[in-house]
Amino acid sequence: MRYKRPMSSWGPSKSFLKVLGLLAIFTMAPATIYMLYTRSGGPESKKEIVFHKNLRFVLMGAQDAIDFGPLTDWPWEKVCALTDGLTDKEIDDILGFEYLAKAEMHWMPHPEYWTLLFVDVEREVNWGKARPVTAIRMSRKEMAELGLPLGSKGTCVPRHSLQARLSRAPAAIGQSPVTIRFASVGEE
Repeated sequence: MRYKRPMSSWGPSKSFLKVLGLLAIFTMAPATIYMLYTRSGGPESKKEIVFHKNLRFVLMGAQDAIDFGPLTDWPWEKVCALTDGLTDKEIDDILGFEYLAKAEMHWMPHPEYWTLLFVDVEREVNWGKARPVTAIRMSRKEMAELGLPLGSKGTCVPRHSLQARLSRAPAAIGQSPVTIRFASVGEE
């Protein structure tokens, strides 16, 4: 004799529904994380967190120039400031070489950010030559606005002749009153 389930128990079991729910969560989680990652600009690096903390103290001071040397604990020979929304070719043209990690700068399309790239000398590594670059996103609202010459989309300045000038102007609550302008010693 065969066992027949009562009509009231027809349909999926509770354990099957739980498994189905877990599968739905695991399926949607990567898409959700990807959306949050690309919409927010991606996770901050440890270097970026420390740099922002140090820079905030400088911006709160009365100085009219920034020395980036003490704010960074990594080697670099020049710093490049880039505005938002640049194409890969525009980034490479400003840097003067092909930067292969552009895809990691998820904040580039967002107008609320600009970018600092600390570029070190090219060196020999296991797979050939590499040029270390540390990318730091800068929030226009929370940190500072980027001041570039009219029509410019970015600039690079050697460490030994860097002048990062600060200017302050009245700003609305929640907006940074500071603008950073980059120039070489002797330029203004």
